[in-house]
Amino acid sequence: MKKLVLILFVLAQTSIAMGQCRSFVKNNCGDAMKGFIPGESFNAVKLFPGDQAEVEMTFYSDVDYRLLVCSHDNLGDVNFQLVDKEDNVVYDNASKDYSEFFDFRLEGTRSFLLKIKVPEQEESAAIKPQGCVAILLGRKLTD
Repeated sequence: MKKLVLILFVLAQTSIAMGQCRSFVKNNCGDAMKGFIPGESFNAVKLFPGDQAEVEMTFYSDVDYRLLVCSHDNLGDVNFQLVDKEDNVVYDNASKDYSEFFDFRLEGTRSFLLKIKVPEQEESAAIKPQGCVAILLGRKLTD
């Protein structure tokens, strides 16, 4: 019985966290996707300073994409990189003043690993802030 209660508690907390992230995305990230049709999948996670996450993504040829990594301001400059199968960095937002989005088009279908890093923060804070990091992918609207 205790295990069942623990499992239900964890599921409820996860559901609440995802609801908060969905609300954050809806209220804070939509403007950056203007002119693009958002994909159907929703990827978001609550992260702390120093956390990292990775997601494998496939992009198709001859499509104009916008990749948006939207995060709470309290997390600082969140870094994201697109890395190919040979571990070559294809894009790094650190070289673009930590821009939240990357617009691109590929000539062939390819898979990449999206690596996200939340910067460390000073240890003086008693409680480390957490925040949502959402990944949105859109296709450019055509006339």
